[in-house]
Amino acid sequence: MRRLALILLVACLAAGSALAAPAPQVHFPRDHFGHPGSAIEWWYFTGVVHDGAGKRYSVFFTLFSRQGFVVPVAQVLDLQTGKVVGHSEGLGPGAPTAGAVDVTASGTNLRYVSSTNTWDVAVHTAGLDFTLSQHPLKPYVLHGGGTGVIRQSFAGTSHYYSDTRMRATGTIRVGGKPVAVTGDSWFDHQWGDYESDPRAFNWNWFSCRFDDGTELMLYEFRDRKTGRPLPQFRNGTFVDAKGRATPVTGFTATALGEPFRAAGHVWPLDWSLRAPAPRLDEHVQALFPDQLVRNTIVPTFWEGVSRATGTHAGTCFVEISYR
Repeated sequence: MRRLALILLVACLAAGSALAAPAPQVHFPRDHFGHPGSAIEWWYFTGVVHDGAGKRYSVFFTLFSRQGFVVPVAQVLDLQTGKVVGHSEGLGPGAPTAGAVDVTASGTNLRYVSSTNTWDVAVHTAGLDFTLSQHPLKPYVLHGGGTGVIRQSFAGTSHYYSDTRMRATGTIRVGGKPVAVTGDSWFDHQWGDYESDPRAFNWNWFSCRFDDGTELMLYEFRDRKTGRPLPQFRNGTFVDAKGRATPVTGFTATALGEPFRAAGHVWPLDWSLRAPAPRLDEHVQALFPDQLVRNTIVPTFWEGVSRATGTHAGTCFVEISYR
C-alpha cells in the first residue's frame, strides 16, 4: 500500500509539474507558421504608406484563426482627410498549418514566403481592394524579456513576437483606380489558449516607429469592470537602431484630454508614455479622433495613427480593445 501511495504521489507531482511547466520559447522559422494546438492565433500588420505624390494612407490588416476558421479584418484610411478608404471583414474555413502560412478566405489572402522572408497581404473585396508585400528591415523581436512569452492578463500565457520595421510596397484601389504605394509597416504574431476568457482582450497597446530608426512596443491590460490598468500585466520592448531589443518595465500610460466617445465606449486620443529605463517621455496624439475599426464578427476597436513627440519623435499606432 505504501508503494502504491508513493507511485500515486509521484504521478500527481509529475502531472502538477507538467501543468505548471512554462510555455516554450519562440523559435524561427517554425513559429512564423500556424499553431493548430492553440485555441486562438493572429497575424497582424499596420503600416503607413504613400503614393508618388506623397499622399499618405494607413493600412491595417489582421487574420484571426480559431477552431478551424479564419476572420480577416482590414481597413485603409486616407491620412490627409481621415476618411475610410475601405473596410473589410470576413469569415471562412481554414487556417495556417504548422508548416505554412497561405490562407485565402472571403476575398483575402495572407502568405508568408520563407525563401525571401516576405509577408504578402491581398484584399480584394467589395469594400476594400489592396495588396501589400512586406520585407523585414530588422530582426524579429521576442517580447517578454526575450522569451517570446507574455502574460495575457489573468487568462494565462501568450506567445508574442514582432518585426518592428518592414519595407512595404503595393497598391490601393482609390476611387476605382489602383494607386502604387510604398512605406513601412509593423508585424505582430500572437497565439495562446485564452480565447474563452474575456479578461484577455481588454488592453491599451502602442507601437511606435521613431524617426531616429528606433521602435517601441508597450501594452497594458485593463480591469474589465473598472477599466483601470493592471500594473502586473504591463510590459514592453524598445528596439534600438541596430535592432537590439531591451525590455521596458515600470512604464505608465496616462490618458490626456477629451476622449472620443462612440460604439458604447470611451477611446482616449492623447497619451503620456513614461518609463525610467530605457528613459522615455512621449506625448502620443491621434491624428484623427474617429479611427474605429467597426466590425460585426469581432468586437469594434480603435486602431489609429498617432504622432509621438518627446524623447523620440515618430509615428505610432495605438490600439484600444474592449470585450
